[in-house]
Amino acid sequence: MIKVAICDDNSEDLSSAKGIFTSVFDKLGIDNVLQLFTSAEEMLADKQDIDLAILDIEINGENGIDLGRQLKSRYPQIKIIYITSFEQYCMQAINEIHAFSFLCKPLIVDKVIEQMHDLIPEIEGLKDSIEKTFYKVTNDHGREYPILKININDIIYFEYIKSKRKISIVLKDAVYEYSYVMGKLIDELADYGFAVNCRGCLVNLRHIEKIQGYEVYMDNGKSLPLSQKRVARFKEIMNDYIHHLV
Repeated sequence: MIKVAICDDNSEDLSSAKGIFTSVFDKLGIDNVLQLFTSAEEMLADKQDIDLAILDIEINGENGIDLGRQLKSRYPQIKIIYITSFEQYCMQAINEIHAFSFLCKPLIVDKVIEQMHDLIPEIEGLKDSIEKTFYKVTNDHGREYPILKININDIIYFEYIKSKRKISIVLKDAVYEYSYVMGKLIDELADYGFAVNCRGCLVNLRHIEKIQGYEVYMDNGKSLPLSQKRVARFKEIMNDYIHHLV
């Protein structure tokens, strides 16, 4: 299932886009959740994950490229399609925001289908399940699992609990603990979008909403410390990760 959000301040255009994309998803058999927004503020206030954002290039007199830039910062893997009557903005959208593409108004079903044929495999590729196996795991209710497989995309961060000499595995809806060597875990996940933000903490870059000062804000509402000596390198890793996705 892909999570799609459409933002357009013109109610008629928004309704039209909804109808066309819903029809296209049905024709292509794409399972989706579709959200509608009429302003950048409304869209940014929503905390739901987004795989595909379909944005009007002009929203309430503002440049939709700025909204795309903020969404890209919050959701590094997001794909963005701009809907526009202003073709002069198209190269800026592609060069600055690395937008996937743009569609001109009025929308044409065949053109949307072409875009979806190219886009959906990329989204599904990013969402492929990469499971990691953990041994002798306990959940936050005390239940023990001899073996537990978790999709690494679902892991928000790992944290070493010194008092227990265990590593905490934090997901959006669950927390697990197991005994392991943190340094070894860091090496194992180095190529899967994880980075150390401070001693004893390994975060999943795909779940970072923003970095501000010495804090890393995750999409589960948790803020984690960013050690001063790691700031420059951590931001460099994050930027490389974002550019690798586009």
